[in-house]
Amino acid sequence: MPVTPLHYGVAYLIGKWKQSLSLSGLIVGSVMPDTERLVYLFIDNFHARGFLHSLFGVATLGTVVSVLFTVYAYPAIASSIFRMDKETIKQKCHFSKGLVLACFVGGVFHVIVDSLHHEYNPTLYPFISESFDALVLFGDWQLATIFVQSVLFVLFITIIIWEAMKETKGFWKRVLVG
Repeated sequence: MPVTPLHYGVAYLIGKWKQSLSLSGLIVGSVMPDTERLVYLFIDNFHARGFLHSLFGVATLGTVVSVLFTVYAYPAIASSIFRMDKETIKQKCHFSKGLVLACFVGGVFHVIVDSLHHEYNPTLYPFISESFDALVLFGDWQLATIFVQSVLFVLFITIIIWEAMKETKGFWKRVLVG
């Protein structure tokens, strides 16, 4: 998805629906597949949507990297940027089966959302190397992209407004840690 942060809305909804899952893990897992774009910057002829955009990729490498990032980097980054208590974040981001599951679920939903609207979908890689387009909405990836990104944008804005209207105190904790 060209607008990676829009995956947040799905992670937030899953976190609200299944509160036993780590919101931080869902968030990190939901954006981790798009980190392969960083590889694209350094390697010629590298497809920006590859292994981490496959179900196998997020179930293996994507989940491992997401868990490591959530445990070791997320608390430091979130606390420094959003001025939250680092220890409070660490308590929510400690290694557990629930965190592993949250990172996995976030990654899987990223792949599913992307498979609804991208021109190239390596969803079933390495088992099938061709694009898996069976889920592309309307049978038209360009129209589907406009639709999906519009829905996700509205969802993102709605979540931010909803959480801001509750109370300003604790806003970042509610939307980034749970």
